[in-house]
Amino acid sequence: MLDTDHHDRPLQVGSLFSGYGGLDLAVEHVFNAETVWFSEINEPVARVFAHHWPDAHNLGDITTIN
Repeated sequence: MLDTDHHDRPLQVGSLFSGYGGLDLAVEHVFNAETVWFSEINEPVARVFAHHWPDAHNLGDITTIN
């Protein structure tokens, strides 16, 4: 039996080395995805990303992510 409960929900993705989010915009558009977290240590850049994705949590430095 096929599990169709999640069929209408967008694909949830995370973003590494996020920058301003240009690639993330493309991924969301092409794959009907939703960015739910990102990893960016450059504070001014992270603020721009957070402005466009206010619900996405910034995990910060990738070397500290478990």
